[in-house]
Amino acid sequence: MRKLPADRIASVIRSHLDAFRVPGALSVRPGYLLTDGWITDQPAIVVTAARGAQLADLRAALPGEVDGFPVDVRVASAAKQQSLSEPAAYARTAGPAPDRGSVPEFDDELDLTGASGGVGAVVPHVAFAAAAKPQLAYTPPAGATLSPVSGTMTVTLSASPDSGWPTLGAFLSGVRETLTIGLYDFTSRHILQTVETELAGKTVRLVLDHPAKNPTADQTDEQTVAALTAAFGEHLANAWALDRMDPLSAAWIFPSAYHINVAVRDSSAVWLSSGNWNNSNQPDIDPVNTPGDADAARDGDRDWHVVIENEHLARTFEAFLLNDLAVAAAHQAAAPAPVPAPALLAPLATTPPYQRFFAADTHRRRLTVTPLLTPDAGSYAPHILDLIRSATTSLLMQFQYIELPKTVTAAAADFVALVRAVVERQDAGVDVRIIMSQFETAGYLEKLQAEGLEVVNRVKLQNNVHNKGIVVDGRAALVSSQNWSPAGTLTNRDAGVILENAEIAAYFTGLFEHDWSVLASRTVAPD
Repeated sequence: MRKLPADRIASVIRSHLDAFRVPGALSVRPGYLLTDGWITDQPAIVVTAARGAQLADLRAALPGEVDGFPVDVRVASAAKQQSLSEPAAYARTAGPAPDRGSVPEFDDELDLTGASGGVGAVVPHVAFAAAAKPQLAYTPPAGATLSPVSGTMTVTLSASPDSGWPTLGAFLSGVRETLTIGLYDFTSRHILQTVETELAGKTVRLVLDHPAKNPTADQTDEQTVAALTAAFGEHLANAWALDRMDPLSAAWIFPSAYHINVAVRDSSAVWLSSGNWNNSNQPDIDPVNTPGDADAARDGDRDWHVVIENEHLARTFEAFLLNDLAVAAAHQAAAPAPVPAPALLAPLATTPPYQRFFAADTHRRRLTVTPLLTPDAGSYAPHILDLIRSATTSLLMQFQYIELPKTVTAAAADFVALVRAVVERQDAGVDVRIIMSQFETAGYLEKLQAEGLEVVNRVKLQNNVHNKGIVVDGRAALVSSQNWSPAGTLTNRDAGVILENAEIAAYFTGLFEHDWSVLASRTVAPD
């Protein structure tokens, strides 16, 4: 793969800046050529065009190549155009992640309109709007440790949209006394009604974030909490998470999200997932047993889930959730405020029909489980780095997105090390393949390719991927909520487990291979 000569292209751009100043051109930067809707390894000069611009006229006005570098012209997404022409408005309405409306940012992208401080000025990075409130230091619960657990235990594996909701519904129906929950989003009516019905008279403890309303929501998160308060009264203990973006908390620990998806039943079993309790992650369907649900499944998100019946592991996660609840309860805001919903990307194309749906798999197995929590020191990044580096034959990854930092800093170094470890395994001859969602737009792929990843042949995109999973050598699997970004892997509240067992790895490998061959494709949207 040809390395991107970014400095050389940037110099060529500056030397010929007037050649790119044509009506409809918004910005120019180094990048890679797109051909037939997919990235190539050909270094190029990338010009971003305004929405509504006549591409034929723009291409005719621009040079086809400069000093041997082809000029690639792309129409901006709505978010990209706003970030370039109305950066203040973009900062107020977008969120700090691809799935919340952010677009890739580059240190060497030049403004062609004058909106960013003058023609030829570097397009500045955006500081996203956040509530003004004090920061608290993160402190884990006293005495709790995130050490691996080995033994024979009952484990249930499932995935959405195949068997996620039937599995979660059964987990909730099995509660005898207490359910302790940490969630990013809880806006699904069928899950709320199940909790109200199946847990009547029991104790519910909940820490919940407050994201913008999910497009599939039946109700807002505030309405969910109001319904739970009415249903459980003194048997409900709840608090809004201490997320800096959340207007319902008066202080913050987690910079952009309380993104965990964990529920602990009776201090003895834990449900952990990449998916939230909303209709996109947990649709009320059962395509494994109801063929008529197959079409509805095509609109659902791909998520992986696991239920582990092990008291030590359950009590570990419960201790962290209860600590989050106690700290958050002391720092609640006086009144709610609306959260603007970002404009999200449309699917790349119609999702193909599934060739098969995967039933939930429940067995007693001997395995080692390593619990992972962020922002706990030494938890996620070191263990995942070891997991990646251990790959000798295959490294299969399915993530909603991989977002390299806007600028590589010491604070983001541990995350960048994860991406570079993947590149090292690729270069060592390991079968590295990555599936991501439509939120991984062209610019994000270019940044990964500039880092050394062979995106052209090793990456595919799939509509509605919300998963954050890895399978290594058919012997170990990661199920988690950590998006691959500096915030997701280092500073937000997220949870995961590494499951070391060949049969478990085979289950998730089957899901990955189905998606790679049936649902994923090499088509990418521009920024």
